[in-house]
Amino acid sequence: MVLFASLALAQPTHAQIDSAIWKPLTTRSTDAGPVAVWEAQIAGMPCFRGDTVVSVPLRTLHDVSLDILGSLTWSKAGLAESRVLAKSGATIEYYQYLDIPGWTMASDRFWFLRLNQERTEQRATVRWDRMGERGGAHSAIYDEVVKAHPDAVEPTINIGGWTFTGQPTGTHVDYRICTNPGGSLPSMVQNAATKQTLPDTVADVIREAKRRAGAP
Repeated sequence: MVLFASLALAQPTHAQIDSAIWKPLTTRSTDAGPVAVWEAQIAGMPCFRGDTVVSVPLRTLHDVSLDILGSLTWSKAGLAESRVLAKSGATIEYYQYLDIPGWTMASDRFWFLRLNQERTEQRATVRWDRMGERGGAHSAIYDEVVKAHPDAVEPTINIGGWTFTGQPTGTHVDYRICTNPGGSLPSMVQNAATKQTLPDTVADVIREAKRRAGAP
């Protein structure tokens, strides 16, 4: 039983996410267009994916996905705080705090993540992972966050990313996330919520990219 639990809580790797077999769940309409939602079992846990094709330049979409500070204004996810903690080359370390409405009965969330990104003419990627326990090198800021928000929960598993690929018909947008939200709600309820909010996350980036590109 202990072995099973440890396997179930093992964090997936980016290589496992890339090689996973994804099962289609649904396609949901958003104000930024339709987004297909997929699910895969990876390292003993459900992971989710959303994808679509849009007529927005790859470079613009990639820039928006890296806009940690600006996400406070264009994301509709409920971000209350979003800070870049360090930047070095293609790596960005950052912190975000998600204010979840009280009626949902779910705890607020926060995370300390490290992302790596790269871009060529036809493909761009953004991949993130947790920085480790207590915010990694930013433990002092982590302690401040915990003190200011004692009831908030940090997901123990949080890994995912964006891939933008140029195609003849536009740019293929692919978003993938594996997370263990934690908190008091059953994992089944939390996973159901992730399926619902994932298209909105994709739509946020597309909507802002269209605005910057002057696209309809």
